[in-house]
Amino acid sequence: MSGFPQSPQIGPYTIHRITEQVYRIEDANDDNPSGAVLGEDGQMINMNNCSDMYVIVGGDKALLIDLSNDLKWHPAAAESLHQLVSELTGDKPLLITVTHKHGDHLGMLPAFAEDPQCRFWIPGNEFSGTNIFPDQRTTYFEENASLDLGGGLVVNTLEVPGHTPHSTLFFLKGRNLVFSGDAIGSGSGVWLFNEESFYTYISSIDTLISYLEDDANGVEPAVLRIYGGHYWQCKAQGELTAQYIYAMRTLIGEMRKGRAEAEEMSSFIKFLDTNFRYGTATITWNREAAAKFTESMPVE
Repeated sequence: MSGFPQSPQIGPYTIHRITEQVYRIEDANDDNPSGAVLGEDGQMINMNNCSDMYVIVGGDKALLIDLSNDLKWHPAAAESLHQLVSELTGDKPLLITVTHKHGDHLGMLPAFAEDPQCRFWIPGNEFSGTNIFPDQRTTYFEENASLDLGGGLVVNTLEVPGHTPHSTLFFLKGRNLVFSGDAIGSGSGVWLFNEESFYTYISSIDTLISYLEDDANGVEPAVLRIYGGHYWQCKAQGELTAQYIYAMRTLIGEMRKGRAEAEEMSSFIKFLDTNFRYGTATITWNREAAAKFTESMPVE
């Protein structure tokens, strides 16, 4: 990223260097910063739930993970995003992928959809039956697929269902970095939209921990760093690590026993009425459904 100052801004976006050849792009800038902005009276005057994108620049090709919100608040959003991704990746072929099918991670698809130089590498299970990506330039990959970007940079995928039926994590092998979208939340709660999704998520967390602890996958849990789909949400507790995933497993255990800390919350989805917490982990779910879950457990 030579030529860029630290955390440069281009249009509505701010670029953050994570490590060599790896960058985070948030759809926020000084005029519209991430998260809540409070007035002098303590009341919220603006809220930008910005959605992050990640760029990995390999020796042969580059990968863009996620496509953020559809930015209506800036007139040059598409042009700015295309420009900054081009500056980061240079003349390397660009592949684009998406962690899951929610609109706040697909919003800027129009910035690349008509560019014949961009190709799409998309989780087939998550996007089965859809036709939003260019037919001739899209490859739908199967579960646990890998992508070699050249120069020793390999991306491995893992499905972690729950938030959506086939939410996908992208591990940068040997770098102890994972880009998780909303599959495990970004620090302020993983949203699980119905009863079935919670039970699916229980299994997913066990699968994810098994993946981390399998030496063949090239992950060192002690130094793993997690980059979620809404990075600003982890600012209050600091960078997310594997401890966050283990805390999720403990939280599920506390919910099973009916002992999890529970705090009422409100959202635009009526079912999501409670945050359940343990340590750094939060699950946003439903109080009544959680009570049924506890009651269904055998008495110890």
